[in-house]
Amino acid sequence: MTGFAKDFPILEQKVYGKQLVYLDNAATTQKPNSVIDTISDFYRTDYSNIHRGVHYLSERSSERYEEARKKISDFIGARNPGEVTFTAGTTDSINQVARSLEPSLKGNEVLVTGVEHHSNIVPWQMAGAKPRAIEMDEDCNLLLDSIDITKKTKLIAISHVSNVLGSVNDIKKITEIAKDHDVPVLVDAAQSIQHLPLDVKDIGCDFLAASGHKMYASTGVGVLYTSDRFSDLMPAKGGGGMVDKVSLEKTTYQEPPLRYEAGTPHIAGAISMGAAIDYMQKIGLDKIEKHESDVYSYARDRLLEMDNVTVYGNTDRMCGSISFNMDQIHHYDAGLIMDKMGVAVRTGHHCAQPLMKSFAIEGTVRASFALYNTKEDVDRLIEGIEKVEMMYT
Repeated sequence: MTGFAKDFPILEQKVYGKQLVYLDNAATTQKPNSVIDTISDFYRTDYSNIHRGVHYLSERSSERYEEARKKISDFIGARNPGEVTFTAGTTDSINQVARSLEPSLKGNEVLVTGVEHHSNIVPWQMAGAKPRAIEMDEDCNLLLDSIDITKKTKLIAISHVSNVLGSVNDIKKITEIAKDHDVPVLVDAAQSIQHLPLDVKDIGCDFLAASGHKMYASTGVGVLYTSDRFSDLMPAKGGGGMVDKVSLEKTTYQEPPLRYEAGTPHIAGAISMGAAIDYMQKIGLDKIEKHESDVYSYARDRLLEMDNVTVYGNTDRMCGSISFNMDQIHHYDAGLIMDKMGVAVRTGHHCAQPLMKSFAIEGTVRASFALYNTKEDVDRLIEGIEKVEMMYT
């Protein structure tokens, strides 16, 4: 193992006698030793429930939990840790915003894009709003100059990076347009927080949702950034930990962020996010971005050179994921054969059925990259595609 891959023990194995090439990072990333060790150490030495205990272990757990919140706050450029809520992941974060804003959303609309994950469509529908897509050109560039914000537009909810195409949306320009109409903006950063530097103050968004497992941490944990502008939102969930005083007649709530964290949180998961940030910052975010950009560009160029391959999307800026299909070969069949070659890719609609409908296809093969992937991994991907082609011709 070479490069950053040596830090990820799962990548050392072989599958079907072939060295594993893991290219399903948009679904979830693998975990470095430092994160695995941090989780193990926490359960071995510090584990207890947080905030409500006065004993030694509870205080240690609480301290590590809040240290992780501070690391995440600094990592995304929040003004203070109070703007960062721990959730179960990006989907949970978006659902919490939908529940809290539901009274204003009912009967109105939420502007999204045509490349959104279902998790940034369904919650708004469940809250009684109608999602409406910002227009885009044939390459999937958003046509922001023609964005139409009406009196019924109560929120703009937009992915920073498409989980299907890897297209990067100009969030800052969108927030500038939104501010002219006093419309809040939610950013789905599930596919960007592990690839690109984030600064919520610079972006100017009101909400930002992200998942731990997409950035080398545990599953079942994520974050929701909420700007001070919305610090008095009604909590979406109720229970222990988020209350100030409770009676049978009335309940008052804690100040943010605790008012949004009902019940026992995923303490180890939160701490794992802090450890993942430590790992990335030790390498250097600029170094990670440069390395991933080189591998991504190489992969895209190799795929575009292939006569039998159609690559989807061609926006001004791209990272993370590449979706493609092979002529006359079902994406599922292609994925199965590549798996036997030791190359793990994702097939299907990738929770983006509206996008697939716009392309008039059922699904794609998706290769998605992380900091441990290399150009040699891309070469293995190309070999897999060539093997598929050979078997079907």
